[in-house]
Order: sequence, then structure tokens, then C-alpha cells
Amino acid sequence: MTEQHALAEDQMTDAAAAQPARRRRRTPWVIAGACVAVLGIAGAVLAVTLPASSKDEGDAANAAADVATTPVARGDLTERVRLNGRLGYGSPQELGTSLGGTITWLPDTGAVLDRGATLFRVDDDPVVLLIGALPMWRGFAEGMDDGPDVLQLEQNLAALGFFEREPDEEFAGSTADAIERWQESLGLEETGAIEPGRIVFAPAAVRVAQHKAQIGGGAGASVIAVSDTVKRVTAFIAPNLEPIAPVGTPVQLTLPGGATVPGKVSAVGAPVEQDDDQGGKKLKLPLTITLDDPAAADGLDDVAVNGELTAVRREDALLVPVTALLARTGGGFAVEVVAKGVVETVPVELGLFADGLVEVTGGELEAGDEVVVPE
Repeated sequence: MTEQHALAEDQMTDAAAAQPARRRRRTPWVIAGACVAVLGIAGAVLAVTLPASSKDEGDAANAAADVATTPVARGDLTERVRLNGRLGYGSPQELGTSLGGTITWLPDTGAVLDRGATLFRVDDDPVVLLIGALPMWRGFAEGMDDGPDVLQLEQNLAALGFFEREPDEEFAGSTADAIERWQESLGLEETGAIEPGRIVFAPAAVRVAQHKAQIGGGAGASVIAVSDTVKRVTAFIAPNLEPIAPVGTPVQLTLPGGATVPGKVSAVGAPVEQDDDQGGKKLKLPLTITLDDPAAADGLDDVAVNGELTAVRREDALLVPVTALLARTGGGFAVEVVAKGVVETVPVELGLFADGLVEVTGGELEAGDEVVVPE
């Protein structure tokens, strides 16, 4: 705040020197703006440079009736950030297979597919969805090296009821037996091995967003496009606002038609470049926001929404309006307090700024005190 103090002082020193000793009510033409940037949000600090001694014989005559006041409050210092976003199922991801053959069946658009479901059929045999972070990068068969992909396969077979021992990274005889039982349930040849392209791993259940191939066409790397199964809002904020937007932060969303619904930040991505209004690029921080009640978005998809993100920056803080601050000669700030009909200047130490308020961390100010604010 040092540069801001200096700016306010330079602007007001001459005016202060020209004033008579008797302190007068603040008027708009003696109020200088000191800009305070708080996490990228500008708040105007209206400041008057005070003389080194703030008490004189004029104080007793400065009646409370001459000024506007507001009470000092104790509570949570809350930051509010307005944002624009888009509600939908998220960006689709294309899924396919390395198997050669002809597409003979496709799921309906909008269908939700979970572990063990058929994604599509090639030569009338299913290509199956399993859940896991690792892609299928090799076939599964006896004699293969141990690895985390084997563990992932066994975990899926266990979840589907085909694998009975504790999953591990070793492809053993019990693994082959489980695969045979799984193959039998699907009408596949019971080989105890899985060729590349027969299964597709995805991190979670998926929703069919689009057909990328047609029945009768050739199988390939892009057969269907899938998305998340739950609608979410994707929004972008300035990267310097990341500290007030952690996962779990409440967001109030306004849907098309004016309905408001609560949500929460469920994921925070890495900064990415986005187009700005001047045709250039700016870094933005992507947020994923999940609705508390997903049913509130029924009938809506790929629509624009507005929101307000709310974050508590300090709990149980002593708060005064930013406009009550006065810059002091020599540095620091003060406020004017009205007590028993008299206006007295009280030095204060400041903490965080947010939403037009400032946290008071030091000084002889108490909750309930009446501080002077501009009319």
C-alpha cells in the first residue's frame, strides 16, 4: 500500500496546509481516490490527507449532525466474483477400436454407459467399456509382464463379479479363468486372453454424445463421441483470483429463464489462453462448477449461464467501508468516529480488502462504533 499512500499524500498535502486549524466536514471536492487492487478487483479508497496532529480545539464543535455515519461491523469478509459460463455435458471425447471389421451396432445418442456396457459392435461382437485411467496399450494373456494395467483389468473383472481373489499386477491362471467367464457372458470365444481393441478404458461412466461412424461402415479410431454423464458449468476467471476459488467454493448460478440454482466449484484447471474482446489472447483459469441439484438443469444443454462466486476471505473480522478510510501524513490510515456528538480521528491498521469493505487489524476501533462516510 506504500505507493498508494504516497499518491494520496502528494495529492492532498497542499490542500491540507491551506486549511484552517478547525477541521471541517468532508466535501466531495476534497476527496482523492486511492486505487486499491485486491486480487484483480479494484476498490476505490477515498482518502483525505490528515495533519500530523488530528485533535484540536475544533473537534468539540464538530457535531455528529454534520456528517453521515455507518456502524463498524464484525463478521466474515466475503469476496464476490461475477462470472459467465456454459452449462452442458462437457467437451466430447472420441472412442474407437483397433479391431478391423464392420460396425454392426451403435448405442443411442444420449445413452449412459457404465462399466461392462457395450460401446458398439464390430462384426457383431461387442467392444466393451471398462473403468480405469490407463488406456489399453497391449493385449492381455498368460505370460505377459506384470503391470498396473493388469491390476486395472482385474479390478474391473472383480467389480463385474468374475474375479474372486485380491487384484494385483500379475496375470495368473485365475486371471485367465476370470476372462473366460467374462467372455462367456458376452458370447465371445472363451480364450482366456483379450486382444487389443476389444475393451476401452475410460475414467468414469460416459454419455453417448454423437455417432462418428455409421452402421455398415468400417471400424476405426473414431466410432462414437462420449461426454460426462452429469451437466456441469465451465467458466473462466482471471488467474490471480485462484486463491478465492478453491474446490468447494459456493457459486450461485442463474439459468436461462431467470431461475437461480446453487452449485460448487468441483475442479480448477491450469490457466489457458482465451480470446479477449480486442482480438488478442489472455490467460484464464478454467473452473468446473457442479449443480447441487442436477435435475434443475433438465431440458437444458449447451446454454449460457451467469454466476456469482462467493468466498470467505477472513472469518470474524472487524469491518469498515473502504470509503471511510483517510490517508494520514507520514503513512497509514485512519477513520473518523462519532462519539457523544463529537467527531474524533482514530488511526487504524488494515488487513484484507473485499467487496467494498476492509478488515481492521489494529487500532482503537470496536464493533458498533459509528464511522464517518461520504454522503
